[in-house]
Formats: sequence, C-alpha cells, structure tokens
Amino acid sequence: MKRILNKWLLAFCLIMLAGHVYAQQRYYCEVKGIEKSFTSGLKIIFDFGTEASYNMWGDLSSKLKFVDEKGKEIDFNSMVDAANYMVQRGWVFQQAYSSLYGGSPIIHWIFFKDAETMEKAKEGILTKEEYQKMKNNK
Repeated sequence: MKRILNKWLLAFCLIMLAGHVYAQQRYYCEVKGIEKSFTSGLKIIFDFGTEASYNMWGDLSSKLKFVDEKGKEIDFNSMVDAANYMVQRGWVFQQAYSSLYGGSPIIHWIFFKDAETMEKAKEGILTKEEYQKMKNNK
C-alpha cells in the first residue's frame, strides 16, 4: 500500500512540475548598438519586438533606450555594459552578429528569458517609451 501511495505521490509531483514548466514561455530581446554620429561611443537600444526599432529617418529609435525609475536615460559604456545589465536581470545571452543598415555597421546581441509573461520577463527594465506612457496615464 505504501509503495502504491509513493508512486501516486511521485506521479502527482511530476505532473505539477511539468505544468509549471509549460506555463513559462521564452521571450527574446535584441540589443542593438550603432556608432553615434559626430561623437564617440555607441547608441544602444533594446528591442523586445513590441515597437519598431527604427524611426522614420532610418535611425535606431531613442524610444527603445532604457531609463531609470525617474525617466533618466541609462547610458551604457559598451555592448558588454548593456549585456551585464541584462544578465543581472536574469536574461541569458544567446548569440551575436553584425549587419549594415544605411552604410552603418550595427552590432546585434540576442538575449532570452523564460517567464510566465512578457511583463514578468521585463521586471526591473523600463524603456523610454514605456516610461512616457506610464507618466501620461497618471
């Protein structure tokens, strides 16, 4: 009897664990860096796939830059600095590649995070556009 109970308990635990694993989805973020015009350094934006990465002039959209809780843009020293920011928030590096857009080289780093929702995946992360929307809704 005890043996049957242990088997049922084990089966129940495995079913519960499997349900929890399937409740999560994988979300991606593309960190893009392009050399700034007339200054040194990179313009870095974070693309979660919810907004267009480029503005109407073909430049990387400043709306996708990260801000702190007061709405001040967070300046990253390099792609590695931006990667450290993502890793500290639970994102995992997947791959890197580069491309050309309008004659300018763009660095692309892909990160992913498993979470129940995009909002949970992005906890602790706020883009300039999201901050402006949040501020306007108050």
